[in-house]
Amino acid sequence: MKLVFGDARVWRYVITAISKIIEEAAFRATEDGLRLRAMDPSHVVLVDFHLPREGLLEYEVEGEEDIGVNMEDLAKILRRATKGDSLRLETLEGSRLAVVFEGRGIRKFIIPSLEIRAEDIPSLKLKFSARATMLSSIFRDVVKELEPIGDALELYAAPGEEKLIARSSGDLAEAEIELSMESASLISIDVEDESRALYTIDYLSDIVSASQAAQETTVEFGTGIPCRIEYVLPSNGRLVFYVAPRVE
Repeated sequence: MKLVFGDARVWRYVITAISKIIEEAAFRATEDGLRLRAMDPSHVVLVDFHLPREGLLEYEVEGEEDIGVNMEDLAKILRRATKGDSLRLETLEGSRLAVVFEGRGIRKFIIPSLEIRAEDIPSLKLKFSARATMLSSIFRDVVKELEPIGDALELYAAPGEEKLIARSSGDLAEAEIELSMESASLISIDVEDESRALYTIDYLSDIVSASQAAQETTVEFGTGIPCRIEYVLPSNGRLVFYVAPRVE
């Protein structure tokens, strides 16, 4: 397998976020593109990362190939990506993976690939009653501002109000942030039914570390069901997280 992606920094932000949730996982390369689908050990978060073949500068795959990696090891290398770097990933003999930055010179790192298979996780079929799109930086700031307050973040939206409420509370304080179309903190919002759900804020904090990879973030949720957080990446790539709700 050999693939080349135009902006190595996108991979840097994406893999950094995934590595905080998933310790080991396998990418699956097919004729259609590259995909990683994996659950965290506690089965709270499902990660779905996809890059279509047409979004890559080069894409050489014969049939189907799984590439298992330690995500933290890969993230440590990708943190070296700088502006102007492209990224080349190439499988080598002896179960090894080459990670190559091409920009100001060529920097090559080789790590072992793990003997693990990509997880065959069925697609989730969820009906969300609320959907809001905002700048990724705004979503990141909401999570980071509420993180010190409590260990859970509540999302609330009601039909006709064109706003999304995020709340957190702890033993000493409580906080609420309102995002709305009127204040231009939301790009769009669509709410079919009153929606309220609670999510562990530590997981959301890990997820928002991918915010620099995409300009916009879409959050979908409903009462008592997982939320879906999607980053639309350059070259039609997508990074999606499903987070199970907390039951109080």
